[in-house]
Amino acid sequence: MKTTLHFQIALTMVRGLGPVQAKLLLTHFDIDEVFLAEKTTLQQSQLLAEPVVESLLQFSDWDRVEKEIDFIARNDIAPLFITDTRYPTRLLACHDAPILLYYRGEAELNTNRMIAVVGTRGCTRQGIHLTEEIIAQLAPYGVTVISGLAVGIDSIAHQTALRNGLPTIAVLPLGLDTIYPALNRPLARQILKAEGGLLSESMSQYKRDSYLFPRRNRIVAGMSDATVVIESGNKGGSMITARLAADYGRDVFALPGRVSDPMSKGCHQLIKQQRALLVESGEEIAAWMGWEKYADSVLSSQAPERKEEIVKALSSFEEDLLKLIEREESISTDQLKTVLQADIKQLSTALINLELAGLIVSLPGNRYQPI
Repeated sequence: MKTTLHFQIALTMVRGLGPVQAKLLLTHFDIDEVFLAEKTTLQQSQLLAEPVVESLLQFSDWDRVEKEIDFIARNDIAPLFITDTRYPTRLLACHDAPILLYYRGEAELNTNRMIAVVGTRGCTRQGIHLTEEIIAQLAPYGVTVISGLAVGIDSIAHQTALRNGLPTIAVLPLGLDTIYPALNRPLARQILKAEGGLLSESMSQYKRDSYLFPRRNRIVAGMSDATVVIESGNKGGSMITARLAADYGRDVFALPGRVSDPMSKGCHQLIKQQRALLVESGEEIAAWMGWEKYADSVLSSQAPERKEEIVKALSSFEEDLLKLIEREESISTDQLKTVLQADIKQLSTALINLELAGLIVSLPGNRYQPI
């Protein structure tokens, strides 16, 4: 027997039926009526093009729907249909909002203050520093940090939120069975452990495709009160997110950089086009948003006592690794492997542990530096 969830998932699988058309369809039919409607009824409604009507009538992949429901049940995933009370309410104001989301985690999707922090994958040391500084300055305002779990600024945003005790939500391009990129699987686990959340529009076993990334970006922009662009070139996912946020009527902030820096070109472009406000601190963002502090500031760096506790819990190899990284401005994985004469599996595990503990940060080019 088919349940409401069967019909909800199936609706997202109908070929040619996008979220805009699906929402329009749901204003005229209940979800369980959509797949039972007669062809003439659908045609007379004039809601769908003829090829989409045919796709809807011919839908038969109920085995795939059943497998998805089984995956949801086995992995403690909450399917959030657009009528669900837990569905992100800010997204409802977006004309192309997904009709169904898959969510795993504890973080509230409708808190009072939600901010997206995005930027380039090839971030600079300055970009890393600015991300850490901005989020630490926003910590007293009790914000929820949203980003896309990509390498670069996204990863730094999630990591910094965790260090500052802020809830953070990662919006994924693929299904919740596929953490992309795989490099960030430990970070995804840490987000869940810290009662954050992982959110996706995609079903499990979804094949990677370029269109999934801008599709993910619209969710990041749509469920946030504001978007902060730390660093970006003239093109890329961060610029897409910023423009979508502006189109949705949300505030967009951009940090200026050196005129000659290619990773600041996008921020300068957004500011010149008046799509983003120039800001230099988290306090400026909070003031513009009209936010007042909830509590005393939570610093991004670990307090000395806390850092001592973490260091005491490290293995001898992790201690040696940390000391070596702290002696260098930045150091590559290959250099670490040579100096410590360690196998790559042991080194990778130790680096992940140090990064999740908030003691080091990864840089582009498989390099690391101390925090």
